[in-house]
Amino acid sequence: LPRQYFYKKRRSRKYDKNPAYPENLVYATNGGEMVRSKSEQSIGNMLEEYGIDYSYDRRVDGHLYYADFTIYCRDGSKIIWEHFGLMDDPAYAKNAGSKLSLYAANGIIPSVHLITTYETKAYPLNAGMIEHLISYYFLDSAV
Repeated sequence: LPRQYFYKKRRSRKYDKNPAYPENLVYATNGGEMVRSKSEQSIGNMLEEYGIDYSYDRRVDGHLYYADFTIYCRDGSKIIWEHFGLMDDPAYAKNAGSKLSLYAANGIIPSVHLITTYETKAYPLNAGMIEHLISYYFLDSAV
């Protein structure tokens, strides 16, 4: 899709966005979406670069939790992308595990309906991994 179409489509989408901690939305993607981390900025930028339609920090349908990225596939399905960026913090890692369990309990299965990425200070997320996941989930299969 042409980049202009993608940006126009994204801006017109209305959804229930996470109201918590708006002061942490300090990084802007190239398309103007405010996100909470440099890694989320990188993910958003690459999704935008490939023309992949997404919402950031959107409430998961029928639930009280929010997904980092909800990606709208061409076939009408949705895939969630969660980035867990502070995995060297034990409390954060425990919450990440709880969120993954919550997803699975609600039929959102990792590697089927859910993409996950992780990082620590020693092992940051890199652009090559983001591009590989986008290619695998959205480009190769022509979702």
